[in-house]
Amino acid sequence: MSAPDPRKDPRFRRFRGGAYGVYILLTTIFSVWILWSVARSVAAMTPERPPNAAELLTFRECLDGAQALWKELESGREKLVRVQPARDVDREWMRFRTEWLERLRQRESMCGLESRERERLRAVYRRLETVQDLYTIHAVQYAGEVGGAVDALHAAFATARQDPGAGRLP
Repeated sequence: MSAPDPRKDPRFRRFRGGAYGVYILLTTIFSVWILWSVARSVAAMTPERPPNAAELLTFRECLDGAQALWKELESGREKLVRVQPARDVDREWMRFRTEWLERLRQRESMCGLESRERERLRAVYRRLETVQDLYTIHAVQYAGEVGGAVDALHAAFATARQDPGAGRLP
């Protein structure tokens, strides 16, 4: 039999057990707190689907509504590159996204997308939401990976414009 580890004095076994127990307890509490915080944040950013309206819109009105939502989404995406500082793109997009999703949910409830006759329309709305999800990923990546470089570039332009050799710029 091998010799016991001299660092593990048997007199302190209870204390080691207690320290491990406190460590596991604190780690568990911290993990549950993080999960709860993320769940609350996701719930706040994702509006619920309201029940179908009593009177549904026509197929054409729903299709036109989806087209209008697409144009609004595309316009919001194009504005991302103009946000200053660029690191705030993700926050600005999340604000826009939540408002846009509320309008999408309202339009969906007025269109009755669950019916069999509106399967193609349902596909349009699902694709629209998929594109919105991809734009969200893009906004977060832009803010985190590219935003700092864009902000540094703007700062370099501002510094260079202060040089007397730059002359008077519009």
